[in-house]
Amino acid sequence: MKINSLEIENIGGITKLNLKFDKSMNIICGPNGVGKTTILECVAHAFIQNGTGLLKRKANSSTGHFNSEILYKDDIFLTKAEVTHFEANTSNTFYNGRVDYSQHLISLKANRTIQYQNIGAISPDIDKPLLLTQHEAHAGSNIAETKGWFLHRVLWSLHPNSLSPEQQHNLECTKGFFSILDKDIKYSRVLASTNDIMLDTPNGEIYYEYLSSGFKACLALLFSITKDIEFRFRTPNIKIDEFDGVILVDEIELHLHPAWQGQIPELLRKAFPRAQFIVTTHSPHVIQAAKPSEVIALSSFEGNVIQRPLPSTKFGFQGWTIEEVLEDVMGMSDTRTPLYHSVLAEFDSAIDEENYEKALSAYTKINDFLHPENHLRKLLKFQLAAIEG
Repeated sequence: MKINSLEIENIGGITKLNLKFDKSMNIICGPNGVGKTTILECVAHAFIQNGTGLLKRKANSSTGHFNSEILYKDDIFLTKAEVTHFEANTSNTFYNGRVDYSQHLISLKANRTIQYQNIGAISPDIDKPLLLTQHEAHAGSNIAETKGWFLHRVLWSLHPNSLSPEQQHNLECTKGFFSILDKDIKYSRVLASTNDIMLDTPNGEIYYEYLSSGFKACLALLFSITKDIEFRFRTPNIKIDEFDGVILVDEIELHLHPAWQGQIPELLRKAFPRAQFIVTTHSPHVIQAAKPSEVIALSSFEGNVIQRPLPSTKFGFQGWTIEEVLEDVMGMSDTRTPLYHSVLAEFDSAIDEENYEKALSAYTKINDFLHPENHLRKLLKFQLAAIEG
């Protein structure tokens, strides 16, 4: 299943927006409040038959709506929904979406914190009928299920023929996820006395909950997607690299160091090569790693949300600097601070007035602002020398 397109009108802060999606990766960026999460919620609500209050009509409109075009195998079908409510204390809007396809949509919210869990007993797989998968479409995947699922798979893998070939394949993939960001970290064992997952690290064996918040946020993505695929497709089981549904991720760079932020889109592509990802980000490093046509850049223009036109290049933004991505893709007018610009304006004014003492004072301040290797320092020095006499 894939989302071909989405039209939103008068929902949240969006007046009118028409989006077409890449079949593999879609990275939505833009300033806070521009509607990135609203887009994810509109996609999710296309698959529920329930009442929720997550989406609100635009404040100055009587109603809002969204339409989506969905591809399933060789069939294309449309979903339409109207959003009538705005007040925080009113009843929810009811949606009549394609709940019959909700098992093909996995949604991960911004809250992906892994806390320590004391698991006293290994439970069987959770049955996820359409009633539950449609709930998770807008409520998000349950991260807390992942540890119990992994323990179940590890322990039953010790008994011949207990796991299907697909489940065994997915387990081996999941064990490899522990090393996906750092080859020096490896799955070790499960403690029989406490049901805890242990990892080998250069500093010794640790509980997997002792990993950094960024590492755990990445594992929460990979584990939760795998777990949901297994719970949703039980007869028959499928391999995670055969899942061809839609995966929504809000703030994909959450808790990750910039060096890892640039890796996460490719890690997801490799782990789930047939899935379609629609994700949001504030990270230029995520965008820098994107392929052509994968970035949806939003901005506000005269009170309306628009999609910024972007150049189509052979290698996407992989050769762009972070500053170029921030300015030309993410819409930052400038990457330096207002204080720096005020001092630079003071310098320029002094140069125009040919006031050497004033210009020297401003230059001294700018010199303290700049990176030690910044070439602007030499240019300013030439200007200063020109009025010294």
